[in-house]
Amino acid sequence: MASSELLEVILDNSKSKSGKHAIRSFLFQVENNLIVDLSTSSGRNLPSTYKVGESKIVEVPKGTVVYLTLKKNIKGQVRGRIVELKDNKVVLVMNYRKLKLKRVEGDSKSVDPVKKVLDYLKVPVKKVNLR
Repeated sequence: MASSELLEVILDNSKSKSGKHAIRSFLFQVENNLIVDLSTSSGRNLPSTYKVGESKIVEVPKGTVVYLTLKKNIKGQVRGRIVELKDNKVVLVMNYRKLKLKRVEGDSKSVDPVKKVLDYLKVPVKKVNLR
């Protein structure tokens, strides 16, 4: 593999038997104002994190892609990690916690695709910290 390395991500959609813990992963391609859901694309199956559900490995296409992982804990709190990729290079990494988005690393100017995806998923965001 010279310069055409394939990047793969894990899409996990599972919950515990009791339903108190859950994890959801999404993969979206963002082009202009068009959002394409790649979470339903085929891939190699993996054992899921929790008992009920499924997990798979999917290849990331070229272009602007947003990879989102959300976990719900026993208290019902949702935490997440959002990674924006542009041509298989990490451009922006953000954390989601207590309804707030916080930039961890990367370019804060490229936050628009992340905001579009969160609006598309109707994820509530009260504050965005880009420092």
